[in-house]
Amino acid sequence: MAIDPVLCWAFGGVGVFAEGIALMLAHRPLRMLRAGGRARGRVGESEGEMVTSSRGPARMAYFPSVSFTTAKGRRTAPDIGTEVDVVYDPAQPREAEVATFASLWLFPVATAVLGLPFLLVGLACLA
Repeated sequence: MAIDPVLCWAFGGVGVFAEGIALMLAHRPLRMLRAGGRARGRVGESEGEMVTSSRGPARMAYFPSVSFTTAKGRRTAPDIGTEVDVVYDPAQPREAEVATFASLWLFPVATAVLGLPFLLVGLACLA
């Protein structure tokens, strides 16, 4: 049974697109990790913001404010609360991330995993 080449190209295209998005999402964490800035930070406060969705009622989401001291001794905010690991680019310390799997890699990995079957099916039926 032959599979329509248009379907193969469509699956392959979706897979290539998803893998490209995954690479774009991974660019920022990779840049910060390559730059080598690491520090211990403290959660200073959590800012609440109402988030609306077309799938349900509005809800309150909290975004923690994390302070840390760069290798050059520059403080970014008052040090109140829980300590966390922080990664940052020393050239741009205000673009720091809390060093957890979820904050650095969840979206790039999920996008790559979800796009991989499309890419594999597209490549397999084109071969």
